[in-house]
Amino acid sequence: MIKKLILFIIVVALAGYFIAAVTVLNKPKDGQVCEQVEIMIEDSLEHSLINEEDIQRYLVQNKLFPQGKPIQEVDLLAIEKALKKSPYIDQATCYKTATGSICVKVKSRQVILHIISNNGENYYLDNQGNSIPKSSYFANMPIVTGEVTKKYAKQKLTTLGKIIQNDPFWNQQIEQINVLDDGKLEMIPRVGKHTILLGEPKDFKKKLDKLRVFYEKGLSQVGWNKYSDISLEYQDQIICTKNKD
Repeated sequence: MIKKLILFIIVVALAGYFIAAVTVLNKPKDGQVCEQVEIMIEDSLEHSLINEEDIQRYLVQNKLFPQGKPIQEVDLLAIEKALKKSPYIDQATCYKTATGSICVKVKSRQVILHIISNNGENYYLDNQGNSIPKSSYFANMPIVTGEVTKKYAKQKLTTLGKIIQNDPFWNQQIEQINVLDDGKLEMIPRVGKHTILLGEPKDFKKKLDKLRVFYEKGLSQVGWNKYSDISLEYQDQIICTKNKD
């Protein structure tokens, strides 16, 4: 029992020493100037809406870019708050280093669909259903066209967009989603000369699972261009229309 107590005290003491040592080593020296700003984006380039230059430009515009300023005067909280106000940034963390640098780590919002509606709206939809202004930085994702309002996109398309983005097969296969006048959905694939009729905006996973099986066991045998329409509207069945040519 005494040995366990002694061992516990030693472990706690070593942990305290380690934390204190790290704190001292990372504490900037008085009068030190910020010589470098390290900007890190956690997202992959394929899905990120911003790059390092965008973040630097944003901080400069808000008079918060710390390079050349006394490091003790750099307001990390102000930088984080400013970055989080950007419509493209979900999380931001800033910290100082003992070498005179400021590290800025950001995570951009995860966009899942690019909406180009008939009413003229052009924006991205993120995985929370929020609309995000279109950025100049290209993001590869399905385009949604047709009679789609922001309310419809958030309530009806967020789940579908997440399923497509999180599945490598559908992420590569689905090129466009179209919202018809009656609110039903159709999709245009990258491979195959057919239109996928989803019908009512519900039961997306079940419908896509059914379509995947049909792709693997049906189209792989007869060819990807045999049908003009593949309908998933009806439960437990797939209705296909043959191409005329």
